[in-house]
Amino acid sequence: MIQLLVKDLRIQKLFIGGGFIFVGIFFFLLGAFEGLPLAVPAVLYSHFLIVVASKMDEKNKNGRLLASFPLRRRDIVTSKYAGIAMFALIAFALTFAWRWLASLMIPVEELPWFSLTSTLIAAMVLLLFYSLYFPMYFAFGSRIVQILDLIVIFAVGGAGVITLRILEWSNVNVMDSLRSLLSGGNLDAFAQLGIVGCLALLLVSWRLSIFLYDRKAI
Repeated sequence: MIQLLVKDLRIQKLFIGGGFIFVGIFFFLLGAFEGLPLAVPAVLYSHFLIVVASKMDEKNKNGRLLASFPLRRRDIVTSKYAGIAMFALIAFALTFAWRWLASLMIPVEELPWFSLTSTLIAAMVLLLFYSLYFPMYFAFGSRIVQILDLIVIFAVGGAGVITLRILEWSNVNVMDSLRSLLSGGNLDAFAQLGIVGCLALLLVSWRLSIFLYDRKAI
């Protein structure tokens, strides 16, 4: 599995460098989204690296090639899930590096700020997204991979809208509930509980992806 992660890193060298330059110029030197947490550019950078690695594999027909090697399909699946952590760590580390470099030239209050809670929420977003993305990726592959990220975004967005409508029909004041959730230390507790829930969902997603990929004809 380590070799598969190294393979992804080698494929992504150009994209890691390009994303690093984009994050530095767009978020720090140009001050885009000034005042937002550091997790915002970091999570966007992470998503870019993770999803491009998957799409590059499908574009280059790497799935068929890897399946012909003496590799367990379980390891191929697991490497993609491990890649979430690997690319997220790279993205967050390089974003922190940009913040340090930018702080030498730009007032700190104008730079994206860091907090553990915002980082946990950003991690929740990544975990939730790829918990839905990878089972479909391993089930359908090249047939929908070019638009798979859009499918997941619309699915999550649609589920969110339906949930809000159900709450409204149940006479739940959504805005008051959100304000209560975001006030005081409630947000910290929500982030900590949410990250545990998303990790559990990712584990279920990993098992489902293995099940689907083992039965897929390549």
